[in-house]
Formats: sequence, C-alpha cells, structure tokens
Amino acid sequence: MAIQVAKRLGAGRVVGAGRDRARLATLPGLGADATVALTDDAEATAAALAETAAEVDPVVDCLWGRPAGDAIMALLRARAGRSRALNWIQIGSMADPTIELPSVAMRSANFRLQGNGQGVVSTRPYLAVLPSLIEEIDGGTIAVTARTMPLAEVGTAWTEPEVPGVRTLLTP
Repeated sequence: MAIQVAKRLGAGRVVGAGRDRARLATLPGLGADATVALTDDAEATAAALAETAAEVDPVVDCLWGRPAGDAIMALLRARAGRSRALNWIQIGSMADPTIELPSVAMRSANFRLQGNGQGVVSTRPYLAVLPSLIEEIDGGTIAVTARTMPLAEVGTAWTEPEVPGVRTLLTP
C-alpha cells in the first residue's frame, strides 16, 4: 500500500526493497519503478542499492536493523551530492529493533533520521485522512489484499500464521 500511496502523493521514483523475491516481483504492478533484493551478500546488496536508489528521498523503512544500517551507508556513499538531503523515515522493525550506524553517517552528509508511528502524528490529522484513504481502497485505486473472518473467530485468526501482504479483517 505504501508504494501506491507514495505514487498518489506525487512520488517521482519509488524503489521497493526486501528479501522475498516473490513479493518484490509484484511491486512493479503496484507502481514501483524498481526493486532491490536484499541478500546475505552485503557487498552485492550495497551495490544494487547504490545503482538503483542512490538519489531517492525520502526512504520509508519498515525493516530497521542491519538491512537499514547497510542501506543507509550504501545510499549515502552513492549519492552524487552529499549536501542533497536523505530523509530516512523509520516506521517498523521487521528485521531487528536496533541498528548499528556509524556516526559518520550523521556528520558527512545531509542525513535526517525520523520516526513515524503512534505518537508522532496527532490523532485529528490522522483521522482526517482516513475517509479519503478508505474511498481510494473502496474505489480500487489503492489495492489491498484482505481476507475476512467473523469476529467470533478472532481466536482462530490470532493463532493462524500471518500471510505476508494479506490483511485480516474481522466482521461483526
């Protein structure tokens, strides 16, 4: 959904990155201009990020941990101008809740790190945009893969394995 929202808000270039190659293959259909497979080969991943995403801004990161630390350094090293801002927006920690980041990242480039989650945006502005987002989803301009289950089966829904990219909606 993030790719689709970014494009709807006017993003010029959207690059998706992750480990799941099957999911990465679906991202161009959602509007991604390019994808980068994150692998255990840190050098190859850094080179792919540098080639594909060196000039992106902002980055919306839901991984954190080592993948984020490696990506930050790869992008900062590859940018044509270090004074050009790289705004890194941290929204999740699917890879790890902590990061190791050399302090030089904060001093040698125009790099800004910001979190976004509950508490960052006040409730009113957040709630104000929800109706338009729901309209976009309902109208099909933003695709969301969902499965529905009756609320009475919440226990089953809670214990079933999560399917990446699929949201569970409980209905009355």
